[in-house]
Amino acid sequence: MKKKLILIALTVVLTLGIALVITGCGGSDSGGSSDGTTLTLWTHNNEESWNASYQSIVDAYMEEHPDVTVNIESFPYDEFESKVQTALMSKEGGADIYEMWGGWGVDFAPAGVLAPLPEDMQKEVKEECYPNTYGALEADGVIYGIPQEFNIECGGLVVNNNVMKDAGVEVPTTWDELKAAAEKGTIKDGDKIKVKGFDFVNWDGVMYLWTSMILSQGENYLNEDGTINVTSDAAKKAWDELAAMASGDSAVTNLSGLDDGSDIEGYQELYTGDVMMVPRGPWCLQEGIDSFGLELGKDFDYVAMPFYGPEKKFASETGWSMAVAAGLDEAQEAAAFDFLNYFFSDEVIMQHNLACGQIPAKEAVAQDPEYLKKYPIAEPLVGILDGAQFIGFFNTDVFKECINETFSAYCKGEAGSTDEALAALEKTLNKKLYK
Repeated sequence: MKKKLILIALTVVLTLGIALVITGCGGSDSGGSSDGTTLTLWTHNNEESWNASYQSIVDAYMEEHPDVTVNIESFPYDEFESKVQTALMSKEGGADIYEMWGGWGVDFAPAGVLAPLPEDMQKEVKEECYPNTYGALEADGVIYGIPQEFNIECGGLVVNNNVMKDAGVEVPTTWDELKAAAEKGTIKDGDKIKVKGFDFVNWDGVMYLWTSMILSQGENYLNEDGTINVTSDAAKKAWDELAAMASGDSAVTNLSGLDDGSDIEGYQELYTGDVMMVPRGPWCLQEGIDSFGLELGKDFDYVAMPFYGPEKKFASETGWSMAVAAGLDEAQEAAAFDFLNYFFSDEVIMQHNLACGQIPAKEAVAQDPEYLKKYPIAEPLVGILDGAQFIGFFNTDVFKECINETFSAYCKGEAGSTDEALAALEKTLNKKLYK
């Protein structure tokens, strides 16, 4: 996920969660015409570009459909999952349309709280989108939402050009070159790392990099029945490689991204000159420009990241999506799906992904030369999208949390040998993910 969603107690969320209400047509009241249809769309309150994109799309839709009013209500990111879960499961006080992180579909799709897409839209999703982009939205062959993006956190590398220049290194093109550059770019003061050469240690990073390293060796972390297998030789080899990079004398990063409780991530430290390289999705790049005043192409760059093994393969979870609540009246449901169909058109889905710094879920749109012309940053990624594997039909937050806890403990010598640590991790994952 783009950042860890902090699970706040529902009572606190309901008491303190204050919605930022953004209504269509310049913030007018959400009542709508008495002879028209009014819809409420819930989104998370993100960067201005996201909010502006949603509002622009809603305004354009309402201009074409004057009998429909769509009101947007946006909520703080860290409260959004709990807010959506409470509304959907209780079927009270929620929205008609939900923007939601795709991984939540694992819980919502089989629970009967979302309306299945009309058959023609289901066919369009299956035929036009990369399978990983809707994997979590599908239950028993039925699809319950439209994927907006191709969520990708592996394959792209953010680099600080000034730190690289000071270290005397070039952009790496192989894994060995990456390791060598990371070691050269790491600056230490005794046991403390002042500048991290390669920082992959964060909520998403350890899991994505480790699973990619397993897949790129031609192995898998999933068994044929979908259960977890992290005790293979490929998994152990990749684990030891990452652990050596995060602990010991040859460390090029540390465990602060998991252990210090800070909201500051490695890519943000890269923008302040404290990290040289970070594997991350393209969504984080605009922050370097807007919040840190840096120039892309001069101060920092986004380049292809070398894969560990010979195969360019990686895991990808279903990213931001949009779904309709179950139980709406006929007019509301028809209008809600009409809006989703509008949003899912090639032109609009490209517009939204360009505004939000994302890769489109639709293959033809992601590979459209016009998309790359408008968003050349995506060039390191669009050529490897076919190498994605759907991460698995399970709660990805639990998956990441278990891996991160074990990785941190192992690097601190608290989890036994590699064999012991991964055997225990595998047992824990299969128990928690498949209750």
